[in-house]
Amino acid sequence: MAGLQATMRRNLLNILLVFLFGGFGMLLTELLMTNHVDGIQNVANVASLAGAVVIFLGFFAKGMFRHLLVLLLLVLSLSGLLGAWEHLQESREARVPAAVAARLDSDQEDESGEAGERGESSERGEGAPPPLAPLSLSGLALMGAVVLLAKPDATEGAQQ
Repeated sequence: MAGLQATMRRNLLNILLVFLFGGFGMLLTELLMTNHVDGIQNVANVASLAGAVVIFLGFFAKGMFRHLLVLLLLVLSLSGLLGAWEHLQESREARVPAAVAARLDSDQEDESGEAGERGESSERGEGAPPPLAPLSLSGLALMGAVVLLAKPDATEGAQQ
């Protein structure tokens, strides 16, 4: 067990980079699977792909180039904030029609006395996007920036 711990400690930053690369990849996969490709939604797709590329380059980056990648990740983190703002706006717009649809469905109850299913699902807000989901992009980008900033160059690692 001590050997495994020593290996993990020695390679911790690279292991974190692998997880970050996978996180950006899974985020992009989810966005594409949920057909998140209309207009401004593509910002998330491009940002996820860019984050994966930046993290991949981070495995090999040294010196000033590594610092440039950190700066790129900080800029990418802003796209998550933009997405959260967009989702909140869409959520607000979806609430009013959902309430109207629920009221209409309850007025048109069938003979059995049960409300229509569309109104019930509208009340739960299933049509609205998850308001905080885009912040996962911000979190991945910020974590990547911290890991790349902490990653020593090969010459720094040899001196320690």
